Amino acid sequence: MLLPLLAHAAAPPRLGVVLGGGGARGFAHLGVLQELERLQVPVACIAGTSAGALIGGAYASGRSLDEMAGLFRRADWDVLLSGKPARQDVPYQRKQGDLVNYFDLSFGVRDGELRIPRGAINSQAIDLFIRELPRARDEPGFDRLSIPFRAVATDLESGDAVVFDRGDLSLAMRASMAVPGLFDVVEHDGRLLVDGGLARQLPVEELLGGCADVLLVIDVGTPPLKAEQLRSFINVLDQTSYLMVARNSKEQLAKMRPQDLLLRPTLDGFSPADFARNADIAEAGRRAAQGIAAQLAPFALPPERYAAWQATQRAPQSARIDRVEVAGNFDFVDPQALQQRLSAASTALPLETFHRRLTEVFAGGDLERLSYRAAFEQGQNVARVTAEERFVGPNYLRAGLSLSSATNGRASFALLGEHKRSWLNAAGGMWLNELRLGEEPMLRSEWYQPLATDSQLFASLSARYEDRLYSLYSPGHRREADFIFGTTQANADLGWDFRQFGELRLGVYQSRTALRLKTGAAVYDDARERQSARGVRMLFNYDQLDNPRWPRQGMAAQFSLSAPYTMALDERYHSVGLRLDAAQLLPRDVTLRTTARFDGSFGRGDGMVYALGGFNNLSGYQPGELLASRTALLRSMLYWRAAGLPSALGSGLYAGVSFEAGKAWRTVWDQCNSSWLPGMTLFLGADTVLGPWSVGVGNAKGGQWTGYFSLGAQY
Repeated sequence: MLLPLLAHAAAPPRLGVVLGGGGARGFAHLGVLQELERLQVPVACIAGTSAGALIGGAYASGRSLDEMAGLFRRADWDVLLSGKPARQDVPYQRKQGDLVNYFDLSFGVRDGELRIPRGAINSQAIDLFIRELPRARDEPGFDRLSIPFRAVATDLESGDAVVFDRGDLSLAMRASMAVPGLFDVVEHDGRLLVDGGLARQLPVEELLGGCADVLLVIDVGTPPLKAEQLRSFINVLDQTSYLMVARNSKEQLAKMRPQDLLLRPTLDGFSPADFARNADIAEAGRRAAQGIAAQLAPFALPPERYAAWQATQRAPQSARIDRVEVAGNFDFVDPQALQQRLSAASTALPLETFHRRLTEVFAGGDLERLSYRAAFEQGQNVARVTAEERFVGPNYLRAGLSLSSATNGRASFALLGEHKRSWLNAAGGMWLNELRLGEEPMLRSEWYQPLATDSQLFASLSARYEDRLYSLYSPGHRREADFIFGTTQANADLGWDFRQFGELRLGVYQSRTALRLKTGAAVYDDARERQSARGVRMLFNYDQLDNPRWPRQGMAAQFSLSAPYTMALDERYHSVGLRLDAAQLLPRDVTLRTTARFDGSFGRGDGMVYALGGFNNLSGYQPGELLASRTALLRSMLYWRAAGLPSALGSGLYAGVSFEAGKAWRTVWDQCNSSWLPGMTLFLGADTVLGPWSVGVGNAKGGQWTGYFSLGAQY
């Protein structure tokens, strides 16, 4: 009887909103709030837990629902939840090794001991995203927000609920949604805080006592599993978590008064991990609120009064950072260089720019996290940054493997290793070593030195030894002989670092090459050859692919030119290499990847030889079957991401097709030019923690049907 009486009062009753936890299912709260706005129902106060704290805190800060929906829709949730920076943000010097199949795990050596990565999941990206929502707002009391707000977290030591009602709003939102196993814990006032749902999934009691006459409680929690669904340990763990949360939910629901409303949106088919489906989940929340529109009508205001209420909502101003202070325990990272990269110049930094700088510094790979708290002091916004070095730094070790095989062809296997020593000096010098053991051994070492702190100009000294296997095939696809082409080369370069985009190098080199017969008839033994050369070279690299293994967006380009100047005039040649690669995400999770590649020698003498053949490189020919002075390849790949994988296993399963066309000039076998040779490949693949693997079958004009298997292949 209370609601009809209130409806006829001079002022409509005040509606408070309780937003419960539920992971991605919490995006339904956004849809409910959107429907409240359509019905012109003002919100008197909000209490939120976990996802409810994320939505409620942003809305209470003054963010419009349309802004929030746009931010959620545009967010790259794979990156935000992976604990890694987006690859496009990673400095080029760090992502060069992505083209080698190292396992996605780094170890370290410090103080004579082997260091294993800590188990905590890095939350750098999601932390900055959460700070962006309320624009790093800090208030002496959350009652001063556009809408009074409370967020609930759980004390990991005692299990008690911790209610945030003042201070750093972003910290409160982040602590409330620190789901164990998904985000790392939050340290605050000497306590370790985790997801508020463990203590108070539905924070009803936080709004009892004055801020609202009636509460709208929105429960988006996952329903319990039935007995027939409890068939795996994962299901049992999920059910155990549900029982823990369900108990405190019942306690809070028991505190609801007769006039309060309970809304449980229909979210069948949506899991707590479906962050990318935020728009669909929000729509489900909107539909649920439409179903109780009649019960919400008494809380509505006339249009002019609702417009006046909306005018009082103070949208968070775009904060600016006037001063940056960096603190932390530094063993190898130079804090002055860090301060220089993060600090404002003569003018204040917009918050978005400051966050961008934090992201760029974090993407450098030497810091575990960069957290900050903004405070207003003496007329300035001060960002106090706390930096934590990576536990496994500064000596990073990675290992990997690659293997491939083809029907009617040879199989290859290699063990891979990498050592990187960062911060050799205050300017950011780096020492990189790479090793490959197998049929084609390789050893490379490089000293990379920026010329000053944060300088884009650098110098490099490097040396490399490598054996490459070349097979000589007859026109009938018969392997006649195998040759080893050994190269030892030293380089001295000056270059310009384009940060995350790429680099340009100009330098000199000295090389020695030796060709020797490995297997085959004695007649081929005459092909032994040794050669020395000195020359100049230019290298340009650009890389903005989002994934080097199975890219879905972005571009990459490579250009190389080398010209010897110490060889005899009748043997002098120069070598050119060009590769263009682009990926575009199409509807229905299909990717179009196009590649153009050219390698060639020009001038007098025999020059270098280049190869076509193998998986997605004119499938139907054996790997390296077409040897020539110049080769070109055009390829278009269409692949569909059929399913995702848990982050502990990889990123996705793929099925696709490749259309190829290749041409060879001055082939080794008959010194003739081939026509353009079309080919096609059908394949299945996966992006896993062990690397990209593929299995497929293909053919090409003049070739034969060939099956392939590879782990760690580069296309």
